[in-house]
Amino acid sequence: MSDAGLLAAAMAVRIDAGGRDPWLHALQIVGIGWATVELERAAGELDSAFDRAAMPKPAWAPATRDELLGAAAWVSREWWPTSGSDDSPAVVLLEPDTEGRLAAALARSGEGVVAIYLAPRMPDGSTGPRIEAGRVGRPAPGPLGSGRLVLARPAWGPHVIVLDRVPPQARA
Repeated sequence: MSDAGLLAAAMAVRIDAGGRDPWLHALQIVGIGWATVELERAAGELDSAFDRAAMPKPAWAPATRDELLGAAAWVSREWWPTSGSDDSPAVVLLEPDTEGRLAAALARSGEGVVAIYLAPRMPDGSTGPRIEAGRVGRPAPGPLGSGRLVLARPAWGPHVIVLDRVPPQARA
């Protein structure tokens, strides 16, 4: 999968979720969650895919587990240079460590893009739309910082997480 494929998959998740919650369309995608049953193998496969696409290999680093999805996480802190922007999303590798949402997503759909992480600001740097408290769950730690799961989505995803703050790597 190339960066274009990952971005297209992430945009499809946001478009689908935005059908019910239109305010999601205005938020910036700062992370793309890739479900896997083995972090090391998935990192190697994505490294190879990026190499075939003549892109720099991601620099994977262990991250805070995603409590909302029930997963251990690795994050690529490298931003993709092909986007022409410092606001390119990180790739977040997610391996289930509970029988939670991520395990359900893997059982239903297999490995691939199962979540997006959205920043609480619009691309121009201004504050994004007001988030309705009843549309998101409680805050919980995650690989890109504390976030809230958008509710009324299937247990198997795809999942949308709105971060409480913009991750440092995504600041313009």
